[in-house]
Amino acid sequence: MNRTALLLLPSLLGLACGEAETAAVSTPESTRLESAALSAVFSGTVVDELGKPIAGARVTVNGVLRVTSSTGAYSLSLTESATGYLLDIRKDGYAPVNTLKTAGQIGQKHVLARGFTKVINPAATNELIDPKSGIRVLVPANSLQTSAGVPVTEQVSFSISPHGPDTMPGDFSARNSAGQSVALETVGAVTLAAVDARGNTLSLIPGRTLDVRIPVPAAVGGTMPACVLNGTCRAAIWLFDPLTGLWKEQAANAQFSTSGTSLKIVGQRKGEILPGDGLGTWNADIEVTTPACTLIEFVNIPLDCYNPPPGTTPEPGIEVGFEQNTVSGTPKSKTLASGSGTSFIALTNLRASTALKLSVEFPPGAPAYCGANLTLTSTPPASATYPQYWATGGLTQFITGPQTFTGYPKNSAGNNITLADVAAGDHPCGSHLYVETHP
Repeated sequence: MNRTALLLLPSLLGLACGEAETAAVSTPESTRLESAALSAVFSGTVVDELGKPIAGARVTVNGVLRVTSSTGAYSLSLTESATGYLLDIRKDGYAPVNTLKTAGQIGQKHVLARGFTKVINPAATNELIDPKSGIRVLVPANSLQTSAGVPVTEQVSFSISPHGPDTMPGDFSARNSAGQSVALETVGAVTLAAVDARGNTLSLIPGRTLDVRIPVPAAVGGTMPACVLNGTCRAAIWLFDPLTGLWKEQAANAQFSTSGTSLKIVGQRKGEILPGDGLGTWNADIEVTTPACTLIEFVNIPLDCYNPPPGTTPEPGIEVGFEQNTVSGTPKSKTLASGSGTSFIALTNLRASTALKLSVEFPPGAPAYCGANLTLTSTPPASATYPQYWATGGLTQFITGPQTFTGYPKNSAGNNITLADVAAGDHPCGSHLYVETHP
């Protein structure tokens, strides 16, 4: 893997108030084909948590659909887009993946977490409880139908796929009932799906209701933040739209308690949930109206610091870690490997005016000069006692600034920011970390 001055692409990592979302990292495998029209190429495999290929998964990029083969493989290409590529991967019985990519990516591996699945008789009332997450769903008798509107009477496989802050589809960007763009902080989420014996994705019959109870996940403290219960912050129920990558506020008769959220999902006549989306992905979230954005820029770092001699494929990359407290005071953290083809990372939908810790760790075997000459310089300046350095990396902390936008940052032309935009300051992010070292 070689660093190239011709292809320095940003990556995306969505955060909601310090919660890490799946990273879309542009790597040297990202490919641009020279043709009559430039195109973006996407390929990879879809596997479960044990590495087993998932056949028949639906992979959609900007509306172009492919279905994975028996080996879990897919491949597609489409015209280049300055506003990015929305990648959505789903299969009934698994938690979906949905993320924004800034460039084509080939040879990727995507992991879908298998949900709790139970075979039920749809003619009877069924109560399902996921033993791991504690999520409870009450399915009334005769409440499921095919996409053609035919009620289902045969056995049905019903699945519950919980989401924590690090497995949530999208980047926590949302639109509330007033049409305002906001960011979210989760206090529990779930994807529900039902499939008949023929493999048809089922939906709710209009007017029928699923009663759902979502405990607050241990990953966000296990207890509802006090601000939700006393009304000093606003919480609501949100439904994920895989076509836009946005969460949209829903009227779901939400009831918040110390331990979790109860809601009601009602079947719609005109299908607010897309046919391929089954029963939908639902999220109990705190609304954040002024999220923050931080850029992490890698400056003139030698290839050996990403991929120590003699070099391997794939390269190990530099490990970047970040941590920020949620509104309840629970620290949320995440790490990702940044390859030599990544010029910067945009951390989006962070909590504003809140301490953010960022760390850098060079891979094992990296030359001593990588850590010895590392500098972490930030705007705004680092907090007292930071940065801190050690032989193989460093850590800094600073306060994020308030912003007025959500999602991936755009330049003044309305396109996803590039390295040139970062260099020119044509971006809305309020904080910036420069990571630099030299021989």
